[in-house]
Amino acid sequence: MDFAGRDTNVVIVSVILNNLLRAISGMILTRLLMPEVFGISGVIASVQFTVSLATDLGFQAFVVRQENGDEKRFLDTVWAVSLVRSLFLALVLAASALPLAHILAKPELAPLLAASSLTFVVEGLASTSLLTALRRRQILRLSALELVALVVQIAVSAVLAWVWGNYWAILGGLLTGGLLKTTLSYTMFEDARRRIGFDRATLRALWGFSRYVTGSSIIFLLISQCDKLVLAKLMPLDQFGFYILAGNLASAPLGFAMNYASRVLYPTYAQLWRDHAEDLRARFYAKRRVPSLLYGFATGGIIGSAPLIVGVLYDPRYGEAAGYLQILCISSLLALPSNAANEALTATGRIRATLEASIAKLVWLTAAGTTGYLLWGQFGLVLAVGLMEAPAMAVKWVRMRIAGLLDMREELLFLGAGLAGAGCGFVAAGAIMPLLR
Repeated sequence: MDFAGRDTNVVIVSVILNNLLRAISGMILTRLLMPEVFGISGVIASVQFTVSLATDLGFQAFVVRQENGDEKRFLDTVWAVSLVRSLFLALVLAASALPLAHILAKPELAPLLAASSLTFVVEGLASTSLLTALRRRQILRLSALELVALVVQIAVSAVLAWVWGNYWAILGGLLTGGLLKTTLSYTMFEDARRRIGFDRATLRALWGFSRYVTGSSIIFLLISQCDKLVLAKLMPLDQFGFYILAGNLASAPLGFAMNYASRVLYPTYAQLWRDHAEDLRARFYAKRRVPSLLYGFATGGIIGSAPLIVGVLYDPRYGEAAGYLQILCISSLLALPSNAANEALTATGRIRATLEASIAKLVWLTAAGTTGYLLWGQFGLVLAVGLMEAPAMAVKWVRMRIAGLLDMREELLFLGAGLAGAGCGFVAAGAIMPLLR
């Protein structure tokens, strides 16, 4: 079996285990904690994501793609820049906790926001081995590390939820899991120790690479967090908790789309590009065909069977999350072909397409989100969010076609698999739901 095939199997298994663990975590925590706790968790996660993405430099893609990505001086520089960035983010979040809480009209969140800044410190201390593992195709070891850290995080959160019964339980689990992940990043990989160093050539190369990434990330930040920040202000915490839980469930297939594209497709595509392989279009699609079709069918199945999924995982208090899940999973369905196109374009040096796709999302969310909210209120905004991957994918298709990399038959085959899965999920939910009542 080639590298891509083996790594695909590793990603599939790890994503299945990851989602199974998160489902178990959800079943436990939703019975120990009130819905508003998940609303609090969603607000804090959104703020953290906003602060982080505003300074995204694309370290992972940079290390994987660079010719000298294994050199000590290069990695020391990347680690030093990453550490300085993380410490800066921790200070920014801690200092802005009180004003942010008042802006969101939820002043009780201020101490929780300040304490959550510690997660940036823990993340910044991790070794660059978490990045070079992808370059060296150590996907199995990296996936094992993340699963172990997740198991510990869930266990600690569950124990603390039983003892404390509030948001501090979730934060305690996050910090514990993060500390373990950082520790394992030095013990599970060879040549993991780093020291502070600033190589001018590396810094220039990083800036040249990341300027498009940063611009794209800032726009992506606006589109990915606008709904959460607006709804966090408009919704009661318990209702916002339903939305966050639906988002967590919708991110289950999204986890595969992101990991498969970044950990399997991108290193493979970059290698094909460096080797000047012929017929890139056929080879690009051949690498993703079977996993893509299975993903499309499975994600479509989640859309069709959302009421059944929510009914099985959570108690009746959380039933309203099903409608949100169906809408948000549309973006999850389109994420794999969109991410795969993005990795193909990036690997062949067309980094600008990421920025263009993000601009398309921003225009869509501004127009459709505003119109939807004026016509249908919160539901209209959520619907616009669920569909916003479509314009981005269209932009990438145009860029793929210009580059001679687009095969529209393959793309339509994927969409057909998604529709078939949705139909099967709807039928299954209709047949099983009456038996659960």
